[in-house]
Amino acid sequence: MSSTHLRAWLAAFAMLIGLIGSASAQDKADAKADPKTDKKAATIKILLPETLYKPAEVRIEGVLTKQSGAERSFVTPPLDAGKVYIYKVEAVIEPNNYTKIIRTREVNFKAGEELTVDLRKKDDKIADDVRIRWVPTPKDIVKKMGELAKIGKEDVVCDLGCGDAVMIITAVKEMGAKKGIGIDIDPKRVSEAKENAKTSGIADKIEIREGNILKLDAKDLADVNVMMLYLGDEMNIRLRPMLWNALKPGTRIVSHRFIMGDWKPEKTITVKGEDNDEYTLHVWTITGKEKDGKFDKKVD
Repeated sequence: MSSTHLRAWLAAFAMLIGLIGSASAQDKADAKADPKTDKKAATIKILLPETLYKPAEVRIEGVLTKQSGAERSFVTPPLDAGKVYIYKVEAVIEPNNYTKIIRTREVNFKAGEELTVDLRKKDDKIADDVRIRWVPTPKDIVKKMGELAKIGKEDVVCDLGCGDAVMIITAVKEMGAKKGIGIDIDPKRVSEAKENAKTSGIADKIEIREGNILKLDAKDLADVNVMMLYLGDEMNIRLRPMLWNALKPGTRIVSHRFIMGDWKPEKTITVKGEDNDEYTLHVWTITGKEKDGKFDKKVD
């Protein structure tokens, strides 16, 4: 079966969807078929979540489209009959002001077909990429998190999405933890975290890694027995199965503000910071029973 990515006419496609946005009814009728060449266009309908912080950005074959709304329809240029075409469709979905979900699908179709690409829910077989805007937790609140997790001298503390490493530096330098591990996807943050560990005089006890926290496994967290998080409900729920499988029984997970879906925290407290704002903190302890799937319900 033959296939192509339609690169030869990408410029024309960019004009169609990138510059003029949605096509008019007459445009669609005109594009449907080319009687001189017996070519036919295809129609792609894209469905997106309705409740978002800002309208989703959609790219088709790398070209940014201009339509808006929860349902968008695009018409290709006339295509050769009998061939199988492939489009990469990518949506950047922002459910709030600190989370970006990059959801990608690859669709196969033929000339003249009408197809629907449903991006309203995640597909367990095609992992989303999720990016969290880093916001630092105040140092005094980090100490409250450490107290809630009962950090001590035998603990290896990890912060996923560590940013400038304030959590693990505080845990090691001021709460006596044995070691701190920070992981962040942003190389600038990684560099900043390493420099902060150095200037704090504890670089030998701080390990900073660059990486995608959604792609970690048990080996990456083998020594960790305290996990500190300030990520978001969306990210926490995606990390949850990995945390259950990777962390040893007795490991404490403490989160600033955000929860873990229907996995209820064993304790939640509200504390007042030095800035007079109130902060909500949660703590869970891994028992080993979480791996049986009791809480592992699918989440959109």
